[in-house]
Amino acid sequence: MQIKPLVFNIVTSGLLYPLKNQIQERPLGFFSESDKRTLRTHFSGLEDPVQLIFVKRDTLCRYCRDTCELVMEFAEISKKIRVDVYDIDKDADEIGKLGIERVPAIALLDKSRKDTGIRFYGMPGGYEFHSLLGAVLVVSKRRTGLTEDLIRQIKRIETPLHIKTYITPTCPYCSSVVRLIHKMAFLNPHIRADMIEVTEFPELGNEAGVKGVPKTIVNHFFDLEGALPEDQFIYTIIQNLKK
Repeated sequence: MQIKPLVFNIVTSGLLYPLKNQIQERPLGFFSESDKRTLRTHFSGLEDPVQLIFVKRDTLCRYCRDTCELVMEFAEISKKIRVDVYDIDKDADEIGKLGIERVPAIALLDKSRKDTGIRFYGMPGGYEFHSLLGAVLVVSKRRTGLTEDLIRQIKRIETPLHIKTYITPTCPYCSSVVRLIHKMAFLNPHIRADMIEVTEFPELGNEAGVKGVPKTIVNHFFDLEGALPEDQFIYTIIQNLKK
């Protein structure tokens, strides 16, 4: 599935890209009317409803409010998208089922409220907005755009995988990797796929030894550097599982 390049306020604004430290009020919201028209074009083909679980904390979370506003405004553009907002402290039992331990976080559920394994940790701003849009399209349309051979290889994976891709919103190559690991999670219930925004979670980046992005770590066992072609990325994971 190809997503045509889009130019959103969210990509070019001082809030998200590239100067996330210069937070200002946005009286007109994240999206211009032109942006909304473009999104409606993408959303016109949505089939199944998609549920976004947004997890926040009222204090000690610099980007929770802005990420919540982004997600809510995004969902308002289509009736097929629903958002449920939870507090990681007040709704611990519900959030615990999803394995979410930090905020801001977004999880995607399908039409039957089944967890797809798709996660965003940090605001999906800049180039990563394409990852959020892509995830919604995949879950709603139930199509990944991958070749039949790659789909078969992904579905054959029986080992539980936790795939983490570390990104920054200014990285033009990161979104392609994030979209791929989210497709893998959608296709196989044994896979959970996290986008981790390292400028919001620098401690996680340091822990993972991130020197450049995108960097992908699978099960804390092996890592992949850069944005590899889809077949090479998937083949590398499968080969490492056989070792």
